[in-house]
Amino acid sequence: MIDLNQLGAHTDPDGRLRLAILLPHITPDKGYRLFADIIHSIDQFDPDVPASIAELSFAGGGYGLWQFDGELAALARHGHFGESGRYVYRYRLARHGQIRVPWFADPYATLSCVGTLSAFDLPSDPFSSWTDADFRVPAIDDLIAYELMVDDFANDFDGVIDRLPYLKGLGINCIELMPVTNVPEPYRWGYMPLSHFAIEERYGGGARLAALVDACHAEGIAVIHDAVYAHMHEEFCYRKVYEATGEPNPMIGPFAETMFGIGTDFHKPLAYDYFAAVNRYFIETLHLDGFRYDYVPGIYDGPNGVGYARLVYDTYQASKSMPRFQRPGGHSGIIQAAEYLDRPKAVLRETYTTASKRWWPMLKAQDMVRAEPGPVPEGLIHDLLLIDSADPWPVQYSHPVNGDTFPVAALQFVESHDKSRLMYLMSGEHSPWHGGFDLFDRDRSRWYRLQPFAIALMTALGVPLLWQGQEFGEVYGKHDDGGSRVLAARPLHWNFFYETGGRTLTNLYRRLGRLRHRYQCLRSRQSWYYPDRSDLGRGLVAYLRSPDDPALPAAMVLINFGAVAGTLQVPFPYPGRWLDCLHGASEQDAWPLDLAAHATDVAMTIPSNYGRILIGERD
Repeated sequence: MIDLNQLGAHTDPDGRLRLAILLPHITPDKGYRLFADIIHSIDQFDPDVPASIAELSFAGGGYGLWQFDGELAALARHGHFGESGRYVYRYRLARHGQIRVPWFADPYATLSCVGTLSAFDLPSDPFSSWTDADFRVPAIDDLIAYELMVDDFANDFDGVIDRLPYLKGLGINCIELMPVTNVPEPYRWGYMPLSHFAIEERYGGGARLAALVDACHAEGIAVIHDAVYAHMHEEFCYRKVYEATGEPNPMIGPFAETMFGIGTDFHKPLAYDYFAAVNRYFIETLHLDGFRYDYVPGIYDGPNGVGYARLVYDTYQASKSMPRFQRPGGHSGIIQAAEYLDRPKAVLRETYTTASKRWWPMLKAQDMVRAEPGPVPEGLIHDLLLIDSADPWPVQYSHPVNGDTFPVAALQFVESHDKSRLMYLMSGEHSPWHGGFDLFDRDRSRWYRLQPFAIALMTALGVPLLWQGQEFGEVYGKHDDGGSRVLAARPLHWNFFYETGGRTLTNLYRRLGRLRHRYQCLRSRQSWYYPDRSDLGRGLVAYLRSPDDPALPAAMVLINFGAVAGTLQVPFPYPGRWLDCLHGASEQDAWPLDLAAHATDVAMTIPSNYGRILIGERD
């Protein structure tokens, strides 16, 4: 097991510094020497202030421990060296007096700084103001998730804190952060990490991430991290050092699928121990509530393998002793979502995965908005309601030996960071030369076509996942290839929120979020699609969402993807008062439908590009 308290950089109030790193096969008997170049951050760009140098000693062990333990004052002092504040450092590896690796970052550092440097503070100042002892992770069926890129959403972690009331107003109770670990570039999606423990400094670092998590927990919002363990940046220590020296790589090599090149080899003990330690750090030290695992095919070697399956198992077991994960049924409520697009059901059945991501509803939605409004592929309804009699969606996972049992669910979404926005696709032609940034003169006047997709998503089975900005009709496109996909900023157009279309869409999502939280039937595992009453050719869909407890109200969901109002003959399951909760400008305008015992088969007109959600009151 890797103990982060013994690795990375640590200081004490008396000015003592401890540095430690694991470098298997890099040993003094081969002529290697390891140095740390250290400078106060104030002096980082001053040409007259050289770095101070600490040489590490080899302590041995199976993973090749190198360490320095001494007084900062004992090192050569230049500029502001020795004063309090932030210090930056990087390692330098020599062999037989020749520099083999001029610099590389510390893979165990928890702080980073501009210039792909690792960092530490003197004195150490970790976040210690936790107030979340009473927080409990929401049940999987109660989640409404929101994926965001910190830069584009609100610049930094403090900006996200400021917008928590906005997210809570949408009904969000789970935030999925796109990767927030350190990357070398000044802007980049985090899917090629340089470090896995160091939180990106431009967002505020680990202390401000902890502050964000604590603030989210105060609002009842869980936080999960997009964990990237299948591939890494070319400057990552265990890639750079071993490519330069030719020594056997202790972490990287062929393992599972390799869409992004050779990545992490979990057959190698250090690889597994390293990423298990990363998970523990995120849930124990930073108090995060789980993970969305990126590109699971790259780390999956079967249900009994040493990669993904073992990692989610051990992470689940570690979470069981933490109060915020404890659920009334005795299981852990940790959120472990898999991006395994080809096998979303299998990964739920075979591993300790609680939610799986799937492309199908989004791809069908994209095809629909490219065409004229109207026809609905029946497959979209099957996707949203998880209808598959030949291969049913699992509802829980049960371990055959130890008895662990917990509910599982599909992640449902119609927009994602990997694809162009629905608004973009229906607002003009796409030119690959522009990489999705051809935003001028796009026709956003048909924003209303997004309304039925919002209603469908928020009444679907599984966990609805919103991609930042879809709630007000964000318009960025996306090119499937090239650096513009991952290296170009796409800050949200918050001005859309104040325009008619954006404000109307946002208010619809807010209403749908409140309805989903208020009525258990909209979060249940029960649905009934009426293919004989729907008219998919005209874009008209009808389905029932029944509660798990039959004493609670049911919801009749009617959606019109067409450009004109349409009528369906709707078979309500029981008489009484049904309230159309999408009628009018606010929930106070809900329209009542009183059904007598003999009059439950009713012709209902559904507005164009909109829908009805009728809640059947129970006595």
